[in-house]
Amino acid sequence: MKKIIRLLAFIAFVSLLVGCHLLDSKKTVDTPPIDNSPIGIIETPPQIVKKTDWRSILSPFITKILQSSSIPEGNRVLLISDIQNRTGEFVANNQIDEALHQLMSKQPIFSVVNKQSINQAKQAIGIGSDDKFVSRGKMIGLAKSINAQYVLFTTLYQLPNDDNGTDADLSIELLSTQNGEILERVASKDFAQPKTQTDNNQTEANE
Repeated sequence: MKKIIRLLAFIAFVSLLVGCHLLDSKKTVDTPPIDNSPIGIIETPPQIVKKTDWRSILSPFITKILQSSSIPEGNRVLLISDIQNRTGEFVANNQIDEALHQLMSKQPIFSVVNKQSINQAKQAIGIGSDDKFVSRGKMIGLAKSINAQYVLFTTLYQLPNDDNGTDADLSIELLSTQNGEILERVASKDFAQPKTQTDNNQTEANE
């Protein structure tokens, strides 16, 4: 009887060892971690800024300013100011600024301050390169800091729109930095075509 019990105990012990060996020999399968991080949002590419022929738009304004201005001899250094934007829309100021500098570089009356000198003067008096609050007083102060006697100040009221035939609405002023006086002012309305007699008669007939 004792031999049978010992035999059973031995068999049980061997079975336990075999079971432990089988458990250790099983291969562990690594489960790759699940990436629960949010998917990045793809930014919408910026809209292409419409290219406007500002030279053609601004040329008659500059011509009229120069023709109507009586500039005394002496300091004729002129600063082309930043654009005062009153349209309520985004305006590609660099396009307008470039057109103004190109047009003014061809005239013989004024000596135009170059862009590098303007940027240096802005840094010196604390005007940011992306400053949106353009005013006559600020531009006159900037002109005085570089000893410019005149400022060409442009205000934009409405952008041109080829889709509905809308023209640009703007004004250009020649300012004296000495006293802030507006020496000359040319606006879009100065180029408006007067009504012909035929138009007037047609209007009266419709009334």
